[in-house]
Amino acid sequence: MIKHKQAKVLITIGCICSILTACNTLGQVGDSIRFNTSTLKLDNAIDSLYKNYPEYKMPASWEKYKNSIIKASPSPYTEDKFFYFKSSPEELYYVVLVNDSLMTDDSARTRLAIRAVNRGSDKWILESGLDNDAEEAVIKRFDDEIVTKLRTYTKSKVMKEE
Repeated sequence: MIKHKQAKVLITIGCICSILTACNTLGQVGDSIRFNTSTLKLDNAIDSLYKNYPEYKMPASWEKYKNSIIKASPSPYTEDKFFYFKSSPEELYYVVLVNDSLMTDDSARTRLAIRAVNRGSDKWILESGLDNDAEEAVIKRFDDEIVTKLRTYTKSKVMKEE
């Protein structure tokens, strides 16, 4: 049973994390994907994914769109990632890797969150700009093509989190 003081600490930490997550962000498309593994292991898995599937790397011709989405002051607990999909619809996903060990001292948990989608223009599409079908398609594509591979590389349990 959690003691009253421990409950207050947990609630306070939760509130602080929520505020920090909301500050200077774009929102997110769908739920966060939580990997029960360290940030280093997930980051290495993403490197392996890019090595084994170079088609998911952002092509040079799409680099110009990166500057229109990256925030001016990067967060110390997130790392920007991009995943490119050539097949129709051609899209680039702006994803952040959230280092929970820096936010909550939980080194066995790391999250990915899709922040925005680009379809080949300077305009990034946020969650609010996607209808339900388009949002579901983005989530499914990311789960099917990226999350399944990262789950294999990390050998970790993966869950969705709001």
